[in-house]
Amino acid sequence: MEPRDIEIFGALAEELHFGRTAERLHVSPSRVSQAIKKQERRIGAALFDRSSRRVELTPIGRRLFEDLQPMYHGMREGIDRATRAARGKTQVLRIGMINANHEDLRPLLDAFEARRPTCDLNIRYVGFNDPFGPIRTGAVDVQVAWLPVREADLTAHPDAG
Repeated sequence: MEPRDIEIFGALAEELHFGRTAERLHVSPSRVSQAIKKQERRIGAALFDRSSRRVELTPIGRRLFEDLQPMYHGMREGIDRATRAARGKTQVLRIGMINANHEDLRPLLDAFEARRPTCDLNIRYVGFNDPFGPIRTGAVDVQVAWLPVREADLTAHPDAG
């Protein structure tokens, strides 16, 4: 597999959505679909179960993702660090959101970036099926969620100011 194919596979395995994967990687959904079909032909098995309503990893796809995950994340982190450094950013704040429309928070995001110009904001989609998994595993640093949040191991702050 070529690095770009690994990146597409890894992003789709995380997003489980062709459109969000394409948006995240700045490619078309058809490019994502073509890359996955190419990988499936090469491996000889389906990596994802697809329907009009959902995308899920097959057992073979899950195994491949687990095997590639350390290298994929290392590659992604390296590219992210280089990109941030080129823009004068030295830190990143990963924000989890169930709603992918972060434009509602634009005034808050702009104010944060004005106060902390060396910090890059990274908005990540959080699925309804496991809304608090990414905050628990450290995949996101903070999460925007509807209140009340009644999770014994999480602390909710109703005020962003």
